[in-house]
Amino acid sequence: MGRKECIERRKSLLQEQREKKEKAIVKKLLPFLKGNIAAYVPIKGEVNVFDICLQKGNVYLPKMIENYELEFIPYSGNLVQGTFQTQEPIGTACDPNDLDVIIVPMVSFCGLHRKGYGKGYYDRYLQKTNALKIGVAFDVQEEEFEPQSHDVDMDILITESKLWRNE
Repeated sequence: MGRKECIERRKSLLQEQREKKEKAIVKKLLPFLKGNIAAYVPIKGEVNVFDICLQKGNVYLPKMIENYELEFIPYSGNLVQGTFQTQEPIGTACDPNDLDVIIVPMVSFCGLHRKGYGKGYYDRYLQKTNALKIGVAFDVQEEEFEPQSHDVDMDILITESKLWRNE
């Protein structure tokens, strides 16, 4: 299945269903939210865990920079329009090793393998950090695919019904 179809499937969840599923995801995610947490402002129907992250630690948000690179900046309450319809923070980037947890959005998944939007921003960043990598998705985003050699697997992947762990 293509990325477009996966995104449409995710966006097609009704608001009531979505809220129920997000609550189930948040419940499984809570024990891991500690310290410096890299999160994201959801776009295109991504799982919304932003508010709970704000309550549980110091939140850092992604900003896209040149050469398809990503950096995380402390969230201060101010956001500006970024690339690809994203909301981005203003400020100075943190060192990748200052992060304890990174919540990673995705288009689809297969076990602990993640498929993003295809530009490799997260894969490049995740190679630079020892933070706990947690992918969050809805069950409808699961699909069979072969990961690419540059893909970085999640340590934990959470949906409303399952929690996979790299052991």
